[in-house]
Amino acid sequence: MSSKQFQLYQLTKKMALQHQGRLNNAENAENALGNRLQLKRGLQSSKGTTNLQRAALGEIQNARPGQQAGPSKPELRKQQEQPALTRNVEKEKEKVEVEQDEGMDISLRQEEKPELQFEDIDADDENNPQLVAEYVGDIYNYLRRVESTQSIRADYLSGQTEVIPKMRAVLIDWLVGVHLQFHLLQETLYTTVAILDRFLQDEVGSIKRQKLQLVGVAAMLIAAKYEEIYAPEVKDFVYITDRAYSERDILKMEIRILATLKFDLGRPLPLHFLRRASKAGGVEAATHTLAKYIMELSLGAYGMCAVAPSKLAAAALLLSIHLLDPTSSLQSVWTPGLVHYTHYTLASLAPVVHQLAATLAAAPTAKLATVYQKYSGKKFMKIARIPYLDTAAILQPGQ
Repeated sequence: MSSKQFQLYQLTKKMALQHQGRLNNAENAENALGNRLQLKRGLQSSKGTTNLQRAALGEIQNARPGQQAGPSKPELRKQQEQPALTRNVEKEKEKVEVEQDEGMDISLRQEEKPELQFEDIDADDENNPQLVAEYVGDIYNYLRRVESTQSIRADYLSGQTEVIPKMRAVLIDWLVGVHLQFHLLQETLYTTVAILDRFLQDEVGSIKRQKLQLVGVAAMLIAAKYEEIYAPEVKDFVYITDRAYSERDILKMEIRILATLKFDLGRPLPLHFLRRASKAGGVEAATHTLAKYIMELSLGAYGMCAVAPSKLAAAALLLSIHLLDPTSSLQSVWTPGLVHYTHYTLASLAPVVHQLAATLAAAPTAKLATVYQKYSGKKFMKIARIPYLDTAAILQPGQ
């Protein structure tokens, strides 16, 4: 090795030793600072612990300088568990006391509750969500309130001579035929008559007799839109009136009726209450159909337009039950259960029953016989022609 090569070797070795010394000094400095940069996990000789515990944060204590430190973890855990155990014991004690009080209240309620004289007709429907057994009582109470707010005045056609009761009867008889021809729901017919009466009682002074049929057609159009899934079109009503009115005329009358009624179309129907009453009475299909026939006959009777729908349904069912069991009396067929579910006593229904009996007795010989013919068909069990509907028996419903 030449002298120049040896000098170069010595210089390189010296520079390497100096570099190693700087690295060692840097490593010692990181360890002394607690390895803040997390480059190495050195030891903290001042604490006697490893950086694996708290390399950057060190020890955390709640005690201030010069203040005695808090209890150790086992002691703290014990102090925290003791109140929790006490609270649990107190809660259990309160729970037992509440259960005992509730048990006493339940027993008292059971002792104070009088024995029912009628059957709970909704007991078997509790598991059927579609029958809403839990709310059905509130629903019918609401319907009774609505029928009182959307009532129809008695003899509302008095005081004018343009539209007389006979014209109303002719119009409703024709609407029953239109209803049959269009194959509409029963609810649509009752809603049509309700809209017609509620509109006429406010606007009868401004309706000419040649426009009365237009009012009936527009009322059925509104009722069909309200009740039906697929309502007839306006042009269908133009055709059914033999083009006596145009589509524009019908639409204008529709707007006028809705404005007069303020879009309050949800008047309860006798059908709603009849279904409830028939369920309460446990009647057969023939009895229910006869009650429907009696109710539909009453639609054209001007003297009964002011009768509340719930009262009309109860009276129709009472007369139907009595006629199909001639040996019975009104007192025997109107049970406490029917009184409870219809909210009507026999005394309150008696005048309406006599009106319905007179209408029913006159139906076979009446000139306006669309309803009679309708219920003489097979679809309605030919209920209008049953031998029980003897005139003498009908006109003496109180026997």
